[in-house]
Amino acid sequence: MKVSIRIFFTLLVTGIHFVTTAQPVQYTTKESFAIHDSINQSRWDVGGSLSKYSFRYMSEFFPVGIINKPAQPYNFRSIPKRSIENIIVKTKKGTSGFEAYLNTLHIASFIVVHKGNIVYEKYFSMLQEDQHTLQSVSKVITSTLITSLINEKKIGIEQPVEKYIPELAGTDWQGISVRDILHMRSGMDSKSIDFESGPFTNPQHKNYQLESALGILPKADNTPLSAYEFIRGIKKDKAAGLAAEYSNINTFVLGWLAEKVTGQKYTDLVAERIWQPMGASSNAYVCLSANGVPWHHGGISATLRDLARFGMLFTNTEIKKRKENLISFKQLKEIFDAKPIDNPIAPFKWTYQWDLASDGIMMKGGFGGQALLIHPEKEIVIAYYNYVDKDWSIMNMISDAVLKDIIKAVENK
Repeated sequence: MKVSIRIFFTLLVTGIHFVTTAQPVQYTTKESFAIHDSINQSRWDVGGSLSKYSFRYMSEFFPVGIINKPAQPYNFRSIPKRSIENIIVKTKKGTSGFEAYLNTLHIASFIVVHKGNIVYEKYFSMLQEDQHTLQSVSKVITSTLITSLINEKKIGIEQPVEKYIPELAGTDWQGISVRDILHMRSGMDSKSIDFESGPFTNPQHKNYQLESALGILPKADNTPLSAYEFIRGIKKDKAAGLAAEYSNINTFVLGWLAEKVTGQKYTDLVAERIWQPMGASSNAYVCLSANGVPWHHGGISATLRDLARFGMLFTNTEIKKRKENLISFKQLKEIFDAKPIDNPIAPFKWTYQWDLASDGIMMKGGFGGQALLIHPEKEIVIAYYNYVDKDWSIMNMISDAVLKDIIKAVENK
């Protein structure tokens, strides 16, 4: 990819161990209670050691809905590529071994899959069975629900959203197409990644109001009683289709849309359309508000292997195997062909909610350093979990140079 993949996403983003020198972190009851006490006095996303814990155990802090696994999971074969372990990373201080480099980024776990085989897998500060938060990587799971419904002709991508969500008729959402919401072009929220306006700290901010209504952020005097009523009442910032602007609000509406069209709960939709067909090995879950509303935009937690298994759905072989029912080759081409937005940080696209797509690689990141990278043609999936630094610094995702080295190592025969 032509830009460092670290920059944006940390502001938003037992098993088989090929090397087992670093043991996963486990907590005593006393340690867990102390962490809960500290988080109760601050926030779950405060960063550092507290977020290292909360990102592994979101279900201890919020109600959750279970995304059920299938009776028969997909069984990965393990074919380790020592060439990945042997990568030498150039740093400002000299050189570093690959795993030492990952440790400097405090990555919790890391996996590389090639043609359905695990070629590298390492757990540094979590267990293989842990259901770690995906944060905004959840967005592409929600968007995949929508593409599956589009491909079944249950949703028309050019249709106005109120055709499917009648509650939005007569609001500022009226006339906005499903396409514009899916591609972050609704015009309804221009400031979700404008950190000076306080999307996570300012109770007047649209994002703060949505997330406080869902219980993600602390309640304020003006916290909406209903996330749905809040969505109905917000006013547009500009006409739809003019600009791609990252917004949690868009993804929340997509989740609502999927539920309205099918009459099913979000958890059941993800299980039925994605988790079970892909052969997940574990249940996942999505965090809920106090009255059971899912965080469609960032609430899913899953094992690392299941995140990688989801990524495999976007490889050429899997798209063909599934007869383009989840994602079509046309939709995949749209992701890569989309014109990047004019942004000083990186050439973001946000087409079908994906962040970046160039040089054959598509990428979605999440708050704190979660990442899913896919090379559809080469059948390579890279996924890893992380947690936000105590000062919310932005240097905890792998560099483009290391990404290229991993791909070369995978292809090394």
